[in-house]
Amino acid sequence: MPATDEDLLIDDAISQRKSHKRGYNLLATLSLAAGFAAVGWVLAFWLRRIVKSIPLLPLAAVTNGLLVLGIIAFVIAGVLIAGAFFAANPWSRWGDAVSGTCPLCGKRSLRSETIEHAAWEEGHPEAGIRKGPRGVVTLCETPGCPYAVAKVTTPSAG
Repeated sequence: MPATDEDLLIDDAISQRKSHKRGYNLLATLSLAAGFAAVGWVLAFWLRRIVKSIPLLPLAAVTNGLLVLGIIAFVIAGVLIAGAFFAANPWSRWGDAVSGTCPLCGKRSLRSETIEHAAWEEGHPEAGIRKGPRGVVTLCETPGCPYAVAKVTTPSAG
């Protein structure tokens, strides 16, 4: 039985909330930042020193270009690190607070987020990622409370 649009959105929201709490988003962003920092270090310090040792090369243009590229890579790494701690912080709460109490547990711990489902098309992975339904999902943050509701704003195309 195919899943409804609401079920797809709720499953995606629960998966995003788990990923957010476990810090996977933070780890991925910091890993990417480390990659940019490594590229910046290689360009600005290691490769630049090797190029300077080559005789009869127009050093000013090449070394200045490598230095600028290295600095740009360091700046990108810094922006990624800052963004990781503001947007992907696992200690922050998932979603936006919703007024009211949970219908199942009665606690004021409802959170909502706009979710868009995207997945590979069944049997046709070469077609790329297919966009699915989009909507607002509300989950209860109380441990053990299974309350989840989705309101589809853009239904799936199929």
